[in-house]
Amino acid sequence: MSQLIVTRADFRVATDEDKHLDTYDNTKLVAINTCPTWGILRYQMHKTFQHNSRAMALEAGSTMHEVFAWVRLCQLYYQTDYLDIEVRMNAFHHHGKRLFNSKQFPGRWLDILQAINNSWDQSNPIDYVREGALNVIETGAFYDDPNDKRRTISNLSECALHYCDRWDFSYNVWMQSKDDPFGLVGLEMPFDIRTDLTMSDGSVMSFRLTGMIDGIHDYNGRITLHENKTASRLNEAWSSSYHLNSQPTHYLVAVTTIIQAPVRNALIIGLNIPLPKSSVSGGMLIEPVRRHDYHIERWINWVAHTVQLAEEYKDNPYDAPNYTHSCNRYFRPCSFIPFCNTTTEEQRVMVNEEMIIDEWSPINREVLD
Repeated sequence: MSQLIVTRADFRVATDEDKHLDTYDNTKLVAINTCPTWGILRYQMHKTFQHNSRAMALEAGSTMHEVFAWVRLCQLYYQTDYLDIEVRMNAFHHHGKRLFNSKQFPGRWLDILQAINNSWDQSNPIDYVREGALNVIETGAFYDDPNDKRRTISNLSECALHYCDRWDFSYNVWMQSKDDPFGLVGLEMPFDIRTDLTMSDGSVMSFRLTGMIDGIHDYNGRITLHENKTASRLNEAWSSSYHLNSQPTHYLVAVTTIIQAPVRNALIIGLNIPLPKSSVSGGMLIEPVRRHDYHIERWINWVAHTVQLAEEYKDNPYDAPNYTHSCNRYFRPCSFIPFCNTTTEEQRVMVNEEMIIDEWSPINREVLD
């Protein structure tokens, strides 16, 4: 496959007319680069083997992201010098329902509020924030597994309180319009960006970049992206890994497109699960990162390379390359080793008869549909 260079990149918010285009989120892009067979099977075809085990790290991380969203909601409501009281109240409830009500828990937002209704103190909201964070965990889908002593409701609750106590409420959550409580708000914000890359041979690659932004904040006029991460260990290696990581670049390009102004700064906010008994980080690290033009130019060419690779082997994992150095990731073997270690005929049987569809999407179903 020849490698073409991007000579021009155009981004805009996707519309209904762009629904036919393929979507690429950061997880899918990274997976295809990690191993094309893995990426095509899991994130383009959405295939996986049936299994009964729980993905405890993902479940715990998802629960804690609900806590992070709750804290930002409270921060939004507390912006007394930034927003009118009616706008703050309407935004608080509108986005609370958006984030916490679901088919599984249709009245969850009200359940969260009822348990802490008498705890609000306008001059010092921390007790309200803390109680609400605990109730977010209690009303959610997460439950203890006897085989996992690290990711428990008790440990997640302790992490949530630690996060609330260390959170800085002195800056504002970004809003697209200070007069519109129902517009875009910088917390758990899905994005869908139409992308057109003009290549060195004159051809144009068109697709959609998608994702879910944890937070966008206004630091006295400087818009800054927030990305929350949960981890079993926070150290210098964890921090330095984000200096070139594709995800902040991906999201900063999306935010820049949405607000139509350059956004280059991000904070990567790491939280230990469980909290360490003793640690230099205190269980929480905030790593500032910045993206310059050369970061974005390199990322665009990386995206183009990945999309070319994905298009070449679309719905065809049988001929996609195997990057066998990735057969053991995160201290466990890849789940698709049985697929890769057999004949093409048996692979087709696996895909059509033994694998199930488990669709991955980082953004709301309504956005994709």
